[in-house]
Amino acid sequence: MGQHPFEPIDIRFEVLIGLILVLNTLSFGVGFAGPWGDVDFTRGVLGLIGLTLLYRAWYARTFGFHGLIPALHLWSKPHRSISRILLASIATLMLSWLIGNSMLQSLFAEPTSLILTVSGMLMMLMAIYARLVFVSGLSDEEE
Repeated sequence: MGQHPFEPIDIRFEVLIGLILVLNTLSFGVGFAGPWGDVDFTRGVLGLIGLTLLYRAWYARTFGFHGLIPALHLWSKPHRSISRILLASIATLMLSWLIGNSMLQSLFAEPTSLILTVSGMLMMLMAIYARLVFVSGLSDEEE
């Protein structure tokens, strides 16, 4: 948390660096061979670091502190969030399919579609779990 619990967290640095690293994964991005001798692998690793920074910035903006796991007790409007996460997961899976099965494939590193598919499936799993907890009554109310 910041110095004061109601002080907004500055996420501009994480967003800027994250966007630069993610955009660098495109085919016109720059990179170095690294110890593994593959420029594309290096750009992919840097892109994953960029995605992590963007996720941390979103988390800090949404929940007010830095973290990684969006625990369900932190959600303020779960019913609205469930549908948004489900739509975002479907959009991510569609984007993954589009990147992996079209002429866009030459613009991205080879594992881009795989990484987007994993991200989309994790978002869908989170939406299904949240729906089971909040709508279907799966939560344990005795604790």
